[in-house]
Amino acid sequence: MTQTIFRWLSLLILVTIVTTLPASAEEGQIYTVKKGDTLWDISQRFIEDPYYWPNVWAHNPDISNPHLIFPGQKLRILDGKIEIIPAYKEAVEEQPAETEAEGEAPAVAEKKPEQTITLTGTGVGDGFILTNEQLLGTLVDSVDNRVLLTKGDMVFVKMKDLASVEVGDTYGLYDRGDMVKHPVSNEPVGTMMHNLGFLQVTEIKNETVVAKIGKAYREITRGAELFEYVPHRSELVLKQAAEALQGIIIATHDKKIIQGTNDIIFIDLGLEQQVESGNLLYISRPRQVSEELLKQAGDLDLPDEVLGAAVVIEPKNQTSTALIIKSADVMHIGDNITLVNE
Repeated sequence: MTQTIFRWLSLLILVTIVTTLPASAEEGQIYTVKKGDTLWDISQRFIEDPYYWPNVWAHNPDISNPHLIFPGQKLRILDGKIEIIPAYKEAVEEQPAETEAEGEAPAVAEKKPEQTITLTGTGVGDGFILTNEQLLGTLVDSVDNRVLLTKGDMVFVKMKDLASVEVGDTYGLYDRGDMVKHPVSNEPVGTMMHNLGFLQVTEIKNETVVAKIGKAYREITRGAELFEYVPHRSELVLKQAAEALQGIIIATHDKKIIQGTNDIIFIDLGLEQQVESGNLLYISRPRQVSEELLKQAGDLDLPDEVLGAAVVIEPKNQTSTALIIKSADVMHIGDNITLVNE
């Protein structure tokens, strides 16, 4: 821990020294971003410190997200400092102004392509935390009276609002798990809902709804509950959050204790806080400083220890499911999360 603190102090000193150098000495090594690069990886590669990327992001207003650098963008590495060279700055300055010819449509600025992230390890039992979401129906029986159901089986379902159901509608199948309590307040948050699969309505006869199970992630039995269907996604478009809200990891997939890359977590922010699929969030916890160091240095206002990054897969009313996409250290229930809005 002492080494980590001195690393942060050294970085602050380096930033101060570098900013006082004359322009002629600020060339350094120029690196051109390649497809798949992130500031996390680049910080690790060039200065052997993946924790440095929050500092890069904070001191480079030209970039809106540390994972949204794009191929062709240039970085300057100099004396342990990474600087992002403003994108296409030279081209913009050198391009002469043009006068629109009479009768021609005005030029339209090229739209920056959407940034996407590939999802791995999602879909099988991700689930969600039920707070005030409405139950849509219940699986009551199978056509052939089977007990354990799986893909391709025909079933009967009882719907809450039959008038809103049409042939072809798809619903997610869920099983109730344990009550989730908030790790800070210890107050009940909601019920963990395990994703069993989904079914599709094939026929409606009076009040009887017949459906076919399209996918089974786990064993499905009578009593499985129907909620909004969320299709499996292999890619997700990253979106800037409305606010830099802070929250907590309140639960993990299958009660896993230690979390890392590609693990599923649940947070205490959702649609009611304007959270959207694709929002990026950072996971951190307060730094633990030894009493000896506190005696030597006095009160220290140190940044939280950055543990990793995650992306929101599916927000519900008051909670959200997220996938960890980067990890620098293990994460646990109770760690802090911050939505990225820059």
